[in-house]
Amino acid sequence: MKVLVIDSFPEKFLNELHALPVTVTYVPKAQRAEILPLLADAEILVINSKIKVDREAADAAPKLRMVIRAGVGMDHIDMEYLASKGVVATFTAGANADAVGEQTVGMLLALRNNLLRADRQVRQFQWLREANRGIEISGKTVGVIGYGHTGKASSWRLAGMRCKVLAYDKYLSDYSDAYAQQATMEEIYDQADILTLHIPLNTETRYLVNDDFIARFRKPFVLLNLARGPIVELAALLRALDSGKITAAALDVLENEKLDTLTERQRSEYENLFARENVILSPHIGGWTVESLNNINSRIIELIAAELDA
Repeated sequence: MKVLVIDSFPEKFLNELHALPVTVTYVPKAQRAEILPLLADAEILVINSKIKVDREAADAAPKLRMVIRAGVGMDHIDMEYLASKGVVATFTAGANADAVGEQTVGMLLALRNNLLRADRQVRQFQWLREANRGIEISGKTVGVIGYGHTGKASSWRLAGMRCKVLAYDKYLSDYSDAYAQQATMEEIYDQADILTLHIPLNTETRYLVNDDFIARFRKPFVLLNLARGPIVELAALLRALDSGKITAAALDVLENEKLDTLTERQRSEYENLFARENVILSPHIGGWTVESLNNINSRIIELIAAELDA
């Protein structure tokens, strides 16, 4: 079986892949124009996020049987069109859930305890204790939208810090457990002090967090987004930060993460966002740990091995 790998992977993974009875084409530096001709012979495509697997790419791969996404988030893969051609599109479910759960709590603690600002001040020989008095998350109500792997991993940790966790997932039923209580969005609107997003990007969730959504919350709240940038309408977030309806935000993702391609509107909004001390940011590293990388790579090997046995 022929496997085409188009993103960068460590040597250990490549050695394990070559140990399988497959022919591997590894082109981590190739761009879309170079990749499309290589799809002609590919039976399994291993991808992170380098290109969109759209109709053009699918049509260029007549022998394709499986697309494996290293990580989660399938918004750059046309799963419906692939399915119509008999191609299975899958991802490494749960492999980076603990990493996302830890960063969710880490960003929230850093935000509520002013850790980034305090660190900068001490390095400048400023010892400002009262100005950096924190706000505990213990006893607060956290709304979790999306109770899949990362939503659960975040809830386990938040519950352990004595938060009340209310979870909403449109696609699940009877999912209350020891860490989170199944809730309606109305209950989250009414009770949440903190909101964290753990949902995929699709037509339903794009700009889910907009002016109308934010206005439904009874109390001012903290927003965390470790899912996908376009789930949050940035202009609406900025307005809510100005009004105080959102008191602080932690963002691991942005609408456009290719910072050298920003439109004038995006650059203006980003400059506004980046200047705020009640916002902390990271470059989409929520699931980006040594352990999650190993988990993801091991899961890819398992998926390919299972396909060979099918």
